[in-house]
Amino acid sequence: MESTERRNEIMTILSERSTPISASALAQRFGVTRQIIVKDMALLKAKNTDILSTSRGYVLRQATTGFQRMFHVCHRGEEMEDELNTIVDLGGHVLTTAVNHPFYGTMGEMLNIKSRRDVQRFLDRLKESQCEPLLRLTNGRHMHLVEADEEETLDEIEGALKQKGYLIFE
Repeated sequence: MESTERRNEIMTILSERSTPISASALAQRFGVTRQIIVKDMALLKAKNTDILSTSRGYVLRQATTGFQRMFHVCHRGEEMEDELNTIVDLGGHVLTTAVNHPFYGTMGEMLNIKSRRDVQRFLDRLKESQCEPLLRLTNGRHMHLVEADEEETLDEIEGALKQKGYLIFE
């Protein structure tokens, strides 16, 4: 299979999935190395496709029916629960989190947090994994892509994050 054909097939696979697929799984499927898949993904991203890299693999960003805004925030790890609850309590859906690391570049993860219950599940998984949250890599600075049904909801979330001292401007 030629590289162009493989990249087209990768896009088909991503468009049919709602969960991430790893570079290793794709490499095995196509009989190539993981590094070739990583290169394919870089080329696909360069063509402005909406591919997200997560710790569990690659996923295609789904079409949205609402409004989205990227919030740049900074806070201590202990304030993570308050920050996320603030967003969901006001009607926001936290789609992703990401950091801009000075050496590794942008790294992120899909969160899909819509409720306090989701916030608690996320925090429980983080604690069980014994891993540090991404914000620890950048002294608390990180970003969230948030979706809401109305632009006014995003304005309210922005105001609340600003009032709590979490919002920063880049």
